[in-house]
Amino acid sequence: MIKLILVLLLGWVGISLFKRFMNPNSSKSVKTKTGQKMLACSVCDTHVPESDAIIKNGKIFCSQEHSE
Repeated sequence: MIKLILVLLLGWVGISLFKRFMNPNSSKSVKTKTGQKMLACSVCDTHVPESDAIIKNGKIFCSQEHSE
């Protein structure tokens, strides 16, 4: 009986390792995208992603209204 349990356990471990080796990108952990640099608005000090920031005259703004 113990031999059967050991064989089944070793088989399960072997299959798990084989699946992980064949498909290393599919892990159960949550992966996040590379973050963007956050910039602070010169007016209200709100932090916005670099892609959304408005830069005028060397200053950083969070919205069109603050840039005027």
